[in-house]
Amino acid sequence: MVLRLGMISLMVALALAGCGRRGTLEAPTSTAEAAPSTADPGAVTPAAKPATPDKPFILDGLI
Repeated sequence: MVLRLGMISLMVALALAGCGRRGTLEAPTSTAEAAPSTADPGAVTPAAKPATPDKPFILDGLI
């Protein structure tokens, strides 16, 4: 009985540890990096990414 409860709790812990977004961390954007300097004629303006709406998840209310 105790072994079964331990195995179930271990599986639940591993399942919760696997939740999240996969990939590298996203760096925060700052206003200094967003606007390139106009003094540099060779500066290339970054292409604007299309805004993707945030999709709500059913468990977002728990966070």
